Amino acid sequence: MAANAYSPLVMAKPVRGLGVVAAITASLLLGACSQAGGDGAGLFSSLTPEETQQAAKDAAPPEPQAAAEYWGKLYSKNPRDLGSALAYAQSLKALGQKREALAVLQQASLIHGTNRELAADYGRLALELDQVSVAKKLLEVADDPGNPDWRIILARGTALAKEGSYREAIGFYERAQALNPGHPSVLNNLALAYTMSGEPERGEQLLRQASATGSDNAKVRQNLALVLGLQGKYAEATQLASQDLAPADAESNTALLRKMVKLDPKSSAPVAPAQAVAAAPAWPGEPPAMSAWAPAVAESAPAQPKGPALRASSIETSSGASDSARAASLFSVD
Repeated sequence: MAANAYSPLVMAKPVRGLGVVAAITASLLLGACSQAGGDGAGLFSSLTPEETQQAAKDAAPPEPQAAAEYWGKLYSKNPRDLGSALAYAQSLKALGQKREALAVLQQASLIHGTNRELAADYGRLALELDQVSVAKKLLEVADDPGNPDWRIILARGTALAKEGSYREAIGFYERAQALNPGHPSVLNNLALAYTMSGEPERGEQLLRQASATGSDNAKVRQNLALVLGLQGKYAEATQLASQDLAPADAESNTALLRKMVKLDPKSSAPVAPAQAVAAAPAWPGEPPAMSAWAPAVAESAPAQPKGPALRASSIETSSGASDSARAASLFSVD
């Protein structure tokens, strides 16, 4: 992260002579008086910085496009103002312009490099755009032990999960769970981390708990279908996936899961997913036993790099035309 930049006024050499100081002070006072009247250009001049920012927020239009234009104008007038930069980036993100929002936050970081609020927004957005190494550094700055924020801690866990460090991610998800018990996003991510660490039964339990919160969360349902399918519960997985997908797509996803966990019946050693997809029929016969496929999930952790590549990251970040690229991101950032 770039070091803080300093205003030319701050870096200027001290003015010599009391007479010059008095002249500058008088000039500033006259300027303030002239701004206070007339066309209202100095409308917020008598307010504190916090009051000025709140007044600007209160004046912002609610419609996303209009809000982006509003904050864009304020930001262009004073790019050094952190509040305008954060609000402008949030407006751009709401419009789906995440790359543009990231550029605004990156520029703000050159001026406000150690600000935790900026680091939180910048880090979480970088994580959404799969800039994991950048996100990890920013989120570490944003994570305040004296005032912990479950969203930042959740994002730190997700950064690790995207790298395949599921066991390490669990520690952050547990922290987020302690701060915000029962939140669907926390339960979702914790469940997937346990599943990808070789504990799918625990993952299933947490995902069912997330589904029971009453929130209409398609991602939770699809991830529960994934975990059920990985355990060989294909009928229930297909039925659950059909709530959000066309029946043909749900069955196709279930068929893909069967291929991913397909094992050689003569051996308990797991078959790499690439081999399974190539060799298995579209609808294999009996699902593998739990004890047989569990090592395939456990060995996907980074501590055993030679294990099969049954990893969340292969589904959530793939940009190719593979079957797994159809699936949405597994882990939540928010």
